Amino acid sequence: MSDPNSPAAYPSGPPAGGGYSPMAPVGPPYATSTVPAGPAPKPVANAATLMLVSAALGLIGIIVLYANKSALRTAIIKKNPSFDAAKINTAVNAAIATATVFGIIFIALYVWLSRQLLKGKNWARIVTWIITALGVLSALSTLAAPAASLTRVFDLIAGVIDLAIIVLLLQKPSNAFFRRTSTPKAI
Repeated sequence: MSDPNSPAAYPSGPPAGGGYSPMAPVGPPYATSTVPAGPAPKPVANAATLMLVSAALGLIGIIVLYANKSALRTAIIKKNPSFDAAKINTAVNAAIATATVFGIIFIALYVWLSRQLLKGKNWARIVTWIITALGVLSALSTLAAPAASLTRVFDLIAGVIDLAIIVLLLQKPSNAFFRRTSTPKAI
């Protein structure tokens, strides 16, 4: 037996680390990428399409809000008869500005989330559930808020679409699709 510390034991020099073998890699025994999902099942594809329809309706809703500014003014006057002209103008402009900003944000978010759903991102499904649930609640609250009747119709249609999206993403094929894409791939 030869001495492992003698220079003759290692003709090309001692091993790195003073004669110890390298440490095994630390971490989970699977890759960080996900298993390819393949095409999205019909309920997921339909939910993504409904999200795009909802985004389009949101854009139309913003346009209708601007077109029916006088109807919004009438609704605000009816709810707040003590407001003077300056307060009415402020309330109308604030309502339109708020609706426009939030509308654009939600339009962009719906389009982006619909793409992520088709890729099988489970986090996108969870975020979509939260946002669409808030949309359903918002549609229900529209019944009590001052709004032009055409705006109210758009809000209620959007609420029904949001409810359909929730139902589609809860179906068995959807669950299997998102479960398959979130399972870690073994090495």
